[in-house]
Amino acid sequence: MGARQRREEERRARWEQIVDAASTVFSEKGYYGATIEDIENASRLTRGAIYYHFKGKEEIYIAVLARGLRMLRDELRRVSRGRSRSPRGLVVRLIDSYCEFSRQHKEYMRILEHFYSGYESQNGLREGLVDEVNRLILECLEEAVGALKKGVDTGAFALENPFTEAVLMWSIIGSALRKTTDNPRAAFLGIDWDTMKAALKANILARLRAGVAE
Repeated sequence: MGARQRREEERRARWEQIVDAASTVFSEKGYYGATIEDIENASRLTRGAIYYHFKGKEEIYIAVLARGLRMLRDELRRVSRGRSRSPRGLVVRLIDSYCEFSRQHKEYMRILEHFYSGYESQNGLREGLVDEVNRLILECLEEAVGALKKGVDTGAFALENPFTEAVLMWSIIGSALRKTTDNPRAAFLGIDWDTMKAALKANILARLRAGVAE
């Protein structure tokens, strides 16, 4: 390995170290509650090392969001580009993939949920940086939209607007996840995730097929 390649790998490792630490900090404190000092302590790197890679907290926050969204997008694309399957089967696989990703990356999903609320994106984050996150969100949604359009084209689904339905579908799943993961009231309510997921899929598929002639 040459010196240049070694330096690049070390630089990338430090970048990942900062973003990993920031993910935990932002998940616990939110964007406005977190400080560079918090990220410095969590990463065990100096402030100088952090500022070598990022101009400030804003860029770190966007990097956290963008990395997670790329991971989610790539997973959804992997499912979409698998062997040919029915629109119904593809939607089920996408739901399963999204749910599993959400359970494996709870910290990131909490950060994304806060971003979805619009608070950060409407209060001080630079528009150019937010645009990158919005683009990645749309790329994730495109995988669901493609599956829904395929269902409309084959007569499996009856939808007027696949994009709106895709947004609604992910919103319903996100709400269900919040009620059944990291929720101390879930056990009291008799809710478990497997039962909720099965009901979710049945409900979503029923919505998609509403109006389709049998």
